[in-house]
Amino acid sequence: MICKKVAVAREQLIDPVAAEWKNVPAEPLKMDATPLANQPSEYIKASRDEKQIGKIRNLLVQAAHNGSDIFFRLTWEDESQNVDITDNNLFPDGCGILMPLNGGDPPIDEMGSKDWPVNAWFWRADFKDVARNTIARGLGTTQFSKQCPIQVKSTWGNAAWAVVFARPLAVPQQQSETVQLEAGKSVKIGFAIWEGSNGERAGVKSFSKEWRELALEI
Repeated sequence: MICKKVAVAREQLIDPVAAEWKNVPAEPLKMDATPLANQPSEYIKASRDEKQIGKIRNLLVQAAHNGSDIFFRLTWEDESQNVDITDNNLFPDGCGILMPLNGGDPPIDEMGSKDWPVNAWFWRADFKDVARNTIARGLGTTQFSKQCPIQVKSTWGNAAWAVVFARPLAVPQQQSETVQLEAGKSVKIGFAIWEGSNGERAGVKSFSKEWRELALEI
């Protein structure tokens, strides 16, 4: 997967419907259901049917950077716009990006491990246009950072979501909480989608079950 170098300002690329995104390659990803065996909750394991998990199976990803900031545009078809918790089985739609915090090859399906943590960028529709930066060291260990260097903008229309994440390539003041990125280098990356109308939340989601290599153009 290529992160294209572009001469475009943050204010433009943060817009999910900006014309500049038409010049950024898009890569389709096949998504899989998260295994019930990997759910940290015994209730979830007992109450959910694995065949019913992971309703969203197709995701389109675009990645770009302008030398100082990196941008990801995630788009997927979704007939229902779920923005609130309205019932016991209806939750907000959401999406996330996952990268190894300190390199290595953490288990993507277990949200990293004690020795190999992961850094996730997380958005949920009820957050409006606010992102969360999280760290995980295995199943059920996700922690939110007090400060979040990520911006996000979202839009839903024509039965589809478009969400853009933006962040400085490097965040030196949060070395222990954020993956540091650099043009000319590569990073492993994964993605996740939560379909709220399907009762998906927390570990119940669709995800890219293998790491992808993201190369940042010089």
